[in-house]
Amino acid sequence: KSLATATIYSGFSMGTISAYLASPVILDSFGWRNLFFIYGAVGSLWLVPWLSLATDTPEEAERKRLSLPVDNVKQVVDEESGKDANSIQAIWRATTEEGAKIINEAPLKEMLKSNGVRAMAIAHAASNWGLYNNLAWSPTFYSEQYGLNVKESALFSILPSIAGATCGILSALVADKFIAEGADLTLIRRIFQGIGLLGPATCLLTLAHDIPEAPIAAQLLLTGSVGFQAFNAAGFGAASQEKAGDRWAGLLYSLTSLPGVAFGSIGVYITGRILDSTGQWDLVFGLNGIVNVIAAAYFITFYESKKEFD
Repeated sequence: KSLATATIYSGFSMGTISAYLASPVILDSFGWRNLFFIYGAVGSLWLVPWLSLATDTPEEAERKRLSLPVDNVKQVVDEESGKDANSIQAIWRATTEEGAKIINEAPLKEMLKSNGVRAMAIAHAASNWGLYNNLAWSPTFYSEQYGLNVKESALFSILPSIAGATCGILSALVADKFIAEGADLTLIRRIFQGIGLLGPATCLLTLAHDIPEAPIAAQLLLTGSVGFQAFNAAGFGAASQEKAGDRWAGLLYSLTSLPGVAFGSIGVYITGRILDSTGQWDLVFGLNGIVNVIAAAYFITFYESKKEFD
């Protein structure tokens, strides 16, 4: 489970690396407005393989590979309505009806009352605070602190993403090996999530205490922060599959993602306000480190891997 999660997360890092490499060239050639159009078009193109290949379960994927009938929404529409199963209206109706049924039957109240779910949500939120700030502000940090131009700042931001993809997969392999050998699941999740929060906190608080004079030293600390953060794949990243059965794992992950996305977005805004008011990057890194420490303490204290929702 950890490795599967880390592999998916590594795609995010690879996309970030590609964007950092391509963006300076696109900006120089086409301007900043066209940068958004180009990335939007690329994102739309990714829908083609997704819609063609994605399935709800591994069993459906195997049946599709063998060109066997797949028990999906289109077939349900065809059987129940007797109309064209490929029409957009039919697919939309069946999808919304199924979605409403799932929400009505979901154990949402139990999820919201669970200490384990709250621990996952808090860890996810703290992780996103660091992730979103890293993506949004790292080039600005290199530019303002060390006078690097856009291209140089982007290149300095690549190494952390490489570390994130690599460390995520390696940490997942180690976690899965311990679990396969009979290690306590709760202990493994607490340890790896602790590393995924306290590791970045150490790097960021070091930066807050004394921002290095050389940009390469700052880059190494930020690389360490992102590398340690990737241990999340063996922490809250895999936890939803263990806390809930196949039916509710996706919903549980979404439920913990909602506050994570909101908190990460607020973090980007607060960072901007801090920089506008004080111009001090040490405050930015210090606040980020404190957020991670608080989240780590909660997760390590309250998270349990036992299945609650099946």
